[in-house]
Amino acid sequence: MKNLFLLLFSLLPFGAALAQVSLAPTAVFLDKNGMGSLYVTNNSETPQEITINFQFGYSAQDKNGILIMVYDDSVHAKTNGLASMVKAFPRAFNLPPKQQQLVRFQVRAPKDLADGVYFTRVKVGSGGQAADVGTSGLPEGISTLINVRFEQVIVAFYKKGKVNTSLVVDKVDTKLDSNFIRFAIDYRNTGNAPFLGKVKITLRAPDGSIVVDGSQTMAMYFEGSRITGFQLAEVPKPGRYVLELKYETQRADMAPEDLVQAPPYVYKTNIQLP
Repeated sequence: MKNLFLLLFSLLPFGAALAQVSLAPTAVFLDKNGMGSLYVTNNSETPQEITINFQFGYSAQDKNGILIMVYDDSVHAKTNGLASMVKAFPRAFNLPPKQQQLVRFQVRAPKDLADGVYFTRVKVGSGGQAADVGTSGLPEGISTLINVRFEQVIVAFYKKGKVNTSLVVDKVDTKLDSNFIRFAIDYRNTGNAPFLGKVKITLRAPDGSIVVDGSQTMAMYFEGSRITGFQLAEVPKPGRYVLELKYETQRADMAPEDLVQAPPYVYKTNIQLP
């Protein structure tokens, strides 16, 4: 008699190496015909059972600034969800050691689909054959099988018709704790496509010197708050500072032709530090 235990690890793309199966690319941009592809590579010495599933979701932050995935937004799933329109070929397969499989994606969109960018999370599950861990400490004739499965999650986008992206920053709340400064940026995406790009953050002291000069990649889908913080070299002097946020549709990990382009958006505000 054998007992089977299933261990499932859900991984974001940065954990791909741990799963023994690698994916390329880590973001799939489907062409105007709704076609795209994903390469799945088995880097391990054992055969892997691969499954491909789709679920609407997007990245956001919780109130503490921790990156989270939102999967329960049924409203935006109806207006921007791609999961029900895209298929994978093959959807499930066995992948021998050190081998690669091409998975093709195809979108079957209704003719009256509104213009915009549609997206989904692509969940790639992988796991080897269950391993027998033996019978030590168990009654005679009973052994245990452990099957470890990993799940990597990437994103797929599909552009339909005329697309645009545009940001509006409504306000920025600033919190200073000794020499650590935190910005909570409330934003709205007013286009019909996610804003995929970067933000350059500059904070100038009353004398014009630069206190903060940094940049971060961004994926801003609808509306919300983005929290970012910086460790300053020293506790800033009291006074009136100038914060500038410059958003651009550029990312080092994505080709310019894949991104929905928009003019740079600059937001400036004065901040009084105690």
